[in-house]
Amino acid sequence: MTRQSIKRLLWVTIFGITMGYFEASVVVYLRALFYPDGFSFPLAKGSLDIILVELGREAMSIGMLIAVGVLAGRSFFERFGVFCFAFGVWDILYYAFLKLILNWPESLFTWDILFLIPVPWVGPVWAPVLCSLCFIVSCVLIVRAEDMKKPLRPSPFEWAIAILGGLIVILSFCEESLAIMRGGIPQSFAWHIFFLGMAFGVFAFAKTYKRSR
Repeated sequence: MTRQSIKRLLWVTIFGITMGYFEASVVVYLRALFYPDGFSFPLAKGSLDIILVELGREAMSIGMLIAVGVLAGRSFFERFGVFCFAFGVWDILYYAFLKLILNWPESLFTWDILFLIPVPWVGPVWAPVLCSLCFIVSCVLIVRAEDMKKPLRPSPFEWAIAILGGLIVILSFCEESLAIMRGGIPQSFAWHIFFLGMAFGVFAFAKTYKRSR
């Protein structure tokens, strides 16, 4: 990568780190209010006002990441890659700060509530962390290809496979949603669905990368 690209990703990394701390600090406050003895399932009951504010916060967090991608990227696909890069750094550092502040999660196999839109997403910590690592690596390859004047441009088929893979991964996170909304405890993670979705995503990206080379 060029020096300019390294500088851009460095600033995006700094943004992701600071955003990770902000996200972790909000969770620290929420857990002090709703889980004074430590976070665990089932989810605590919250007022409608609090739930709506939390949904809005999550939506605005995604908006912030999109804005960073648009500002730091040079093409549509690179902007998408930088968005993924910022997301990955944010997500990993979020867990790192929670570990530092609350000594949580206990391990990568600890269950967490990942997202609330449109339904609760749940899964062991290792799953979103693995997604984030893939996002970061993919972005570096996208930026490197742009610098080499061999930009990655997915075909409609490759986009379709990648989107399908993403939807399958989301499905694995949402499999326990109904039980969670009913006040239950997650029982098992659909790892076979998760890795199927990840395989589709990796296949689509690898195909795009190989064709561009």
